[in-house]
Amino acid sequence: MKFLVLLLCLQIIWSLSEARNLSFEDCGSKVGKLVSFDLSPCSQDPCFLKRGSNATGTVTFIPSEEVTSSKVYAYVIIGLIPVPLPLPNQNGCKGFGLTCPLKSGKQYELVFSNSVDSRLPAGTVTLKGELKDQEGNNIYCFEVSLTLQ
Repeated sequence: MKFLVLLLCLQIIWSLSEARNLSFEDCGSKVGKLVSFDLSPCSQDPCFLKRGSNATGTVTFIPSEEVTSSKVYAYVIIGLIPVPLPLPNQNGCKGFGLTCPLKSGKQYELVFSNSVDSRLPAGTVTLKGELKDQEGNNIYCFEVSLTLQ
């Protein structure tokens, strides 16, 4: 039993060391501030992801207004073409670790997991993420460069 607990602890520590706070560009945050974007498994910036694998992202942000409802959007931009990523749910207040209402000035983390589609082309792509409030304003919008292998 002690061995299993030790093994589990080592696995958690290893998985945490694979997350990386990535450089991002703000693409139009209006009613909030993006603090950081972490992606796992990423051990460097820019991030290299294997197609067909799973990735988990954590977006840390601070809304500048009370948010009563929200929608999550995610795209992979290939060249100039944005390809929407399939999300099991677009409701930002359910299933992403958030519960609305979100308070103005308080820091939150939105967590998502998705598989990296093996049909995506190998090479550099841009991941774009948005969280929109009840009025359709961007709480945050970011773009980050990824390399798919």
